[in-house]
Amino acid sequence: MKSLSPLLLPCLLAVSAPALLAQEPVKITLKTLTAQMRFDLADLTVSPGAKVQLTFENPDDMPHNVVFCTPGTNVEELVLKMLEKPEEAMKNNFLPNDPKVWLKSRLLNPHEKQVIEFTAPEKAGSYPYVCTFPGHAASMKGTLRVLSEAPKLQDLQFALYHGDWKNLPDFSKLTPHRSGAVADNLVQLNFDDYKNQYGLVFTGKLNFPNDGEYTFYCASDDGCRILVDGERVLNADGIHPADLREGKKKIKKGLRDVRIEYFQAAGGAELYVGWRPENFDITALSKWQPNGWKLGVQQKKNEFVGLPLEPKDSPVIYRNFIAGAGNRGIAVGFPGGLNFAWSAESMNLALAWRGAFMDAARHWKNRGGGHQNPAGFDVVRPTDLVPPFAVLDSPETAWPTLAPEATPEGYAWKGYQLDKDGVPTFRYVWNGVEVEDRISAKGDFKTGGSLERKISIKGKLPAKAFLLLARNAKITPGPDGFLVQAEKLSLTGTNYENQFSMQTDGATVSGGNLVVPARNEIVVRYAWPALHPAHSLPQASQ
Repeated sequence: MKSLSPLLLPCLLAVSAPALLAQEPVKITLKTLTAQMRFDLADLTVSPGAKVQLTFENPDDMPHNVVFCTPGTNVEELVLKMLEKPEEAMKNNFLPNDPKVWLKSRLLNPHEKQVIEFTAPEKAGSYPYVCTFPGHAASMKGTLRVLSEAPKLQDLQFALYHGDWKNLPDFSKLTPHRSGAVADNLVQLNFDDYKNQYGLVFTGKLNFPNDGEYTFYCASDDGCRILVDGERVLNADGIHPADLREGKKKIKKGLRDVRIEYFQAAGGAELYVGWRPENFDITALSKWQPNGWKLGVQQKKNEFVGLPLEPKDSPVIYRNFIAGAGNRGIAVGFPGGLNFAWSAESMNLALAWRGAFMDAARHWKNRGGGHQNPAGFDVVRPTDLVPPFAVLDSPETAWPTLAPEATPEGYAWKGYQLDKDGVPTFRYVWNGVEVEDRISAKGDFKTGGSLERKISIKGKLPAKAFLLLARNAKITPGPDGFLVQAEKLSLTGTNYENQFSMQTDGATVSGGNLVVPARNEIVVRYAWPALHPAHSLPQASQ
């Protein structure tokens, strides 16, 4: 039997020794998202010891940095420890001097960028990265995964068939023209006696490190099929160019039989095969790899971002499934970066936040299910999804709750109406009285800003009727209203401090609730306790 021929020596000799030894750096671009307090990539992958060129860009209007830490570091605790000495932290541009930090950028001013070249750690693991500017660590973080290559094929054999096909044949019914061992155990098309009209079957062993789901990749010109223990994992049959495809399958741990079938009709002949077990890097099982098969780094993009809604000259309204506002959420964003979401389930204000408004990619581009988070930061929720009004014997009486997706008893939704400025007024009926709820923005988030809510009621109110303003919180009266410190708000994996101030006449603190006796007109002002740190501290130095 004749084995695979080696690569032609003249091809190797034509490449200089320095070119063979030089390692092109892995190029990564990491950006901040404008007014969202997030990085555009939350998951990066490199190989141990890889040379990396990181371009860190800050198109935001706030200063940001990126700090890489050792595996297991609690990045929020790291920032809190740094801020125990605020003067020293400010002097160091909020870049922590901590043994857990092994790489950091400088603190970038708005619209700056920095190129950092470094060598990835030799030890495989998950290395968290974070922006350590005050107030950013809760949401502005990600993970650099340093992953080793996966196991390679063992005992690889080939069988070569002659034939003219448009699809993969049943090779079990054919007699191979020749067969043999593949010396380097890499799938390849390196034969010297044919160019077109042939087929190949590669068989070998592959060690699957754990029980789990495995991803296989191929790019073939023409058809290709991958099987593990006789079961198909990936099928790219037919005549086509070598575009990258993938297949997934759950496979038990152990040494398994792998079979790769391929045919070449005419024209170009190319075959790439690769795989990726969990906690390993994508690993080529073939000698040839197409452009972009790995790019040196697998950058995990969030498929539910990419269509930001930007209020510029007038308010923007987004009606959809909104995290924290239920299945009938109505989000309103104002040009100054002040936003809120109103729930047509509970007939109540559900959320308020600063910065970016909403990203519509989940529902408009991907048609994905589920609830979309607000795109900005400093998200607060005055109450959970409960009805705004109730008749109580006293302010201490427990507030009525609301079953999921249920309409509160005694309420009827009547829609909303836009005024000349595009601001909606939400309308509903409660126990026979007509209620209008209008929320507008004053100022912008960079200079403070607030939301002003005006509730107007037409009709005779029931006796002992109350409006709920805040619930289950520590409420501190002050000269300018009330400081509300509610439980941390968790929205699909992101936590917010959930602190805000509230100003209204006649409010009463009762336990953890803030209520006000219902009347025909109630005006409430919502604001955040202070400017965001990015706008209240001195500008970052170079």
